[in-house]
Amino acid sequence: MFVLQAVISSCQLQKVTVNVYTPPKIVYPPDIRSVMVTSRFVPATGSYEDVQWGAYETVDSLKWKLSEAIIDTLAKRMIIKDQFMVKVRHFPRMLRHNEATLPDPLPWDGLLSLSKKEYVQSLLILEGFGLSKSPVTINQQAGEYEAEFSVTVSMAIRVYEPEKMRVLDDSVYTFTSEFKGKGKSEQEAMKQLPEEKKALFSACSQAAEGYYSLIKPGQIPEKRTYYINGDSTMQLGEKAFREGKWGRAEAKWKWLAYNSKDSLIQAKASYNMALICELDGRLNQAIGYARRSLRIHPDRNTIKYINVLDKRISDIENQIKEKKIIRRW
Repeated sequence: MFVLQAVISSCQLQKVTVNVYTPPKIVYPPDIRSVMVTSRFVPATGSYEDVQWGAYETVDSLKWKLSEAIIDTLAKRMIIKDQFMVKVRHFPRMLRHNEATLPDPLPWDGLLSLSKKEYVQSLLILEGFGLSKSPVTINQQAGEYEAEFSVTVSMAIRVYEPEKMRVLDDSVYTFTSEFKGKGKSEQEAMKQLPEEKKALFSACSQAAEGYYSLIKPGQIPEKRTYYINGDSTMQLGEKAFREGKWGRAEAKWKWLAYNSKDSLIQAKASYNMALICELDGRLNQAIGYARRSLRIHPDRNTIKYINVLDKRISDIENQIKEKKIIRRW
């Protein structure tokens, strides 16, 4: 969303307030737009080698359903606001794992084949899963009883980018959910607690939400400018931008940045491309387009914007060094 302000007619720039990308706690590459969410976890008994290849002695069906619920919840959250194009796949053909730990990474050739088959750039895989429920405790205060127990969920998550053969995340995350019930007696307080199965599913859902909160980018309002005048293609891009159709605006402006026969329009379109890239976190591409605009047509507004982008990139790098932001790739 953005708010249009007054036009600066002398330089054909439009002032605009936009919500620009701010990095989450765990950063994925900004060009990652499609992901398959799946699991290789199976709560089975038997020798580890047999389990890997799908030969089980017994299987805990409830725990299996709980692990799959994590996948479904996480996928639904990642789709919100079109942040990712997400596919969910249950029971894919891959080596299995039956513990709440990170096993050896899957082979790259198989992952690459799967990503091409599913038309995705990355694979988010629940590689291990475990949960435990605490005993119920009852406390009395001011004549009221409170029954309480907690469920702790551990998720071993690894995110692969097969095309570049790199791992974007590989950690075990633990989330604890508390459940309480109150009453005038111990029995009444106990009755207010959720059923165990319901609590387990709720805890798994909250754990998925917890991981999503770590990878969800933020937004902050910032004042920016962009060019509105030029040929008809430039204006079509501007119209799409005003309507919030940034992908369509990017397609128009990117074509002009490289193919227009007018160097001034190339410079303007490159400047606009810098803004489009900044909006969704492609800051290195943004500053690249801004510098391209400056080379083609030197302008003080472009210099000012390059300084803004330089500072944003520097601030993020400092946060990574201070471990405030985690980038594992």
